[in-house]
Amino acid sequence: MVERTGIIIQARISSTRLPKKIILEIDEQITFLDVLLNKLKKLKIKLPIVLATSNLSVDSILGEFAEKHKIKFYRGSEENVLERFIDCAEENNFNTIIRVCSDNPFIDVNYIEKIVKSYKGEDYLSYKINNSPSILTHFGFFTEMVSLKALKKVASKKDNNCIEHVTNCIYKNPNHFNVRFLEENIQNNDIRCTLDTKSDFEILKDIYFNFMKENPNAGYLEIIKYIETRQDLLVGMKKIIKENTK
Repeated sequence: MVERTGIIIQARISSTRLPKKIILEIDEQITFLDVLLNKLKKLKIKLPIVLATSNLSVDSILGEFAEKHKIKFYRGSEENVLERFIDCAEENNFNTIIRVCSDNPFIDVNYIEKIVKSYKGEDYLSYKINNSPSILTHFGFFTEMVSLKALKKVASKKDNNCIEHVTNCIYKNPNHFNVRFLEENIQNNDIRCTLDTKSDFEILKDIYFNFMKENPNAGYLEIIKYIETRQDLLVGMKKIIKENTK
């Protein structure tokens, strides 16, 4: 089977901490979901993009964003996110998935291109940042690739611990799956560019207006460099990280 790779963006409106966080307006008719989609559309490697959400009525509005950005829209299980990814991939004929979280509006597209070029048919390929899988970090710049075959293998085990986080049962089990990581190091562990809380929203909005709006193609190193000129942002990020560390 010829490899067919697609980007699936995991998105929903019913966030418990900050409802509608990805579609709250930050600029004139601009939301963080728009920021993310505009970034992904600038990928040099042309890949199909699907915005995948739940079948809850509250998530219907996301269809308007898919239409606006001329990308595909998919609705599936609210409870079983793993099943949603499998069904979405099958419907769109993907056998390899680049999983993007809508909570990461400043994702570095250069590192999406790097991961695609580095992929050698593994069950799972992602980044390790400071020796930790990027999906477990709060940086918000990176993505992961996973095969449909691996997702189906996880689903067949019917383990409830695997249905919400989609890939955790793959990268945590390198004895059962072909798992590989690309290494990156970020010296400043106080950087947080993921959107979860009201405080995250305000900080990311500040970065958008004072840096990203004028530098929409900035990579993660440039974003960190800007943040490090702003002690107020670093203090705020450090506080949120401390509050959200389990």
